[in-house]
Amino acid sequence: MWVMKVGGGCLRDAAGIRQLPRVLNSAYGESSRLLVVSAIGKTTNRLLQIAEAAGRSDLGLADALLTKLRDDHQAIIHELLPDGSAHQLMHRLNEKYWTALWQRVQALSHLSEEIGYATDAILVYGELISSEIVKAYLEAQGFSLAWVDARRLIVTDGYHPEPTVIQSASQANVDAQLVPLFRTHKLVLTQGYIASDLRRRSVTLGREGSDYSAALFANMLGAQGMIAWKDVGRLYSADPNIYSDAQPLTELSYSQAAEITYYGAQILHPRTLRPLRERRIPLYVRPYFDPAGEGTIIAEKWVYPLPPIRTQRRGLILIEVESTDLSPLSLTEMLRDMENEGIEAYFVQGGVRTAAFAVKGSQDSLERWRAAIPAGWEVSVRQPVTLYTILYPDATLSSPNGEAIYFQRLPDRVHWLAYEG
Repeated sequence: MWVMKVGGGCLRDAAGIRQLPRVLNSAYGESSRLLVVSAIGKTTNRLLQIAEAAGRSDLGLADALLTKLRDDHQAIIHELLPDGSAHQLMHRLNEKYWTALWQRVQALSHLSEEIGYATDAILVYGELISSEIVKAYLEAQGFSLAWVDARRLIVTDGYHPEPTVIQSASQANVDAQLVPLFRTHKLVLTQGYIASDLRRRSVTLGREGSDYSAALFANMLGAQGMIAWKDVGRLYSADPNIYSDAQPLTELSYSQAAEITYYGAQILHPRTLRPLRERRIPLYVRPYFDPAGEGTIIAEKWVYPLPPIRTQRRGLILIEVESTDLSPLSLTEMLRDMENEGIEAYFVQGGVRTAAFAVKGSQDSLERWRAAIPAGWEVSVRQPVTLYTILYPDATLSSPNGEAIYFQRLPDRVHWLAYEG
């Protein structure tokens, strides 16, 4: 059993979808495979724009954006399928998804639901429509496959924006509804990113949710391995678009990969690795547009030595705290309170009376955290800043040239913060 994830950057247009049969034929065709797909291209961002317009009660703009999105999907369908099959698929998508999606948009404009749930109920359509198009195309290319709605499989607590998966309920659904499909089909298709809550409402799994979905399925199926097909098909020691000396990383441990992605490498999200490490399932990051090319293997084995690895995490908020009444600060308590509000801290530096944090979180969560700060502590907030990190630095590393607001050197890494712009 293998789980394969294909993201929206790969399925960005008709040419990207046409690549999928080649990819599937290149990897473990004799084994049972679960194919997990994302929405096409930037569909999720476009659906979010539609939801934001509806939230402002601008139904005219929402309608125009939705019409353009539907037209773009229909253009892809026409490129992939003969006219008769294309019209049949478009008719089915209109009946099953596009009409219902517009109804969701209208409901959001009247605020008839909680805003988070109402937005998620719109976002899930990207993956559903994409998976239907992929299914139709693969069948036209001679593949026999089953299709299943991931919302019937993965159950969460519904917390917005990143819910916690309820493992027992999800495992029961996988055993009852997904596993039996492999008795009649070698290939089963489902969606990443989408799930349901205990009230059977549609929810999303938050950032990098499609990779996370695939890892959850690999865990619950006891897969032999997971392949994440990427348009950039491996991890590098730095962004090759910025650093000409970036080196490919052919092998990493789970913890090394988690650390690199935590500090800003965009190709994965750390939580994708947790379900895999739990069952020692290797992750193969491979190039979608060159299936025979080398990728990166992520497994339990610690890899040493590694070259210096440069990452950057942009769009963080700099928080500076000073105790004006001379009472000591407690970094532990402040970090715990941030975590309770859903604020992620990526950089911490402090002493007895002063502290600095580079964090990511919603404005509401930051305001709640700030309101709970004791009297006598002064807080200033600046944004945005970028956190630069070098992991495994060598002895020749030089300090940043005057751009650092804060600089921190540890035995196995160097961090500094700089203003953006």
